Amino acid sequence: MDIEKRLRNSGGIIRLQGKEYVTYRGLLFVAHEAGLESVDVKLLEWDADSKMAIVAATVKGERGSFSDIGDASPSNVNRMIANATIRMASTRAQARALRSYLGVGFTSLEELPGDQKSKHQSKSQPKSQPQIKEEQFNYVAAANWALSQGAFNSVDEALDAQRDVFDSSMTNEEMRGVWRSEVEARTNP
Repeated sequence: MDIEKRLRNSGGIIRLQGKEYVTYRGLLFVAHEAGLESVDVKLLEWDADSKMAIVAATVKGERGSFSDIGDASPSNVNRMIANATIRMASTRAQARALRSYLGVGFTSLEELPGDQKSKHQSKSQPKSQPQIKEEQFNYVAAANWALSQGAFNSVDEALDAQRDVFDSSMTNEEMRGVWRSEVEARTNP
């Protein structure tokens, strides 16, 4: 099984600011195809005052057992999920363990530091736009990008919004423009 090819075909690899990232959703999908049997998650540390969480995840399957940790705090996650740091630390730990299980070298989208990347941009610069290689509009990649920008709380929510804003007569380029506008409207109220 060509893991990278499976990730690309399932929309599990996206481009952001000129770099490629793998998504947790894509990792989980391909890991199940690669014999994933279990995922065990443990909360190692939780500070209720600072909302800082550290979680360990162990994945087991046909390829062996792999463990890693993930951390999250309001300072390293998107502001939309600052109250969900335990869940984000869990997702990050699982993504890291799944990457090891699959032998994937890409950083996962969920490991990116949320609002931190926008602090390096001036206020006049627009947020990064999705850079989709193929001519066809990639709904999943666009939904993941919108999630990374803080416009939605989940990929499923972003996909539902796409159904509301797109119509069947739009070209791929029109869909890209409409989607950028939708995400900007949600992130810059």
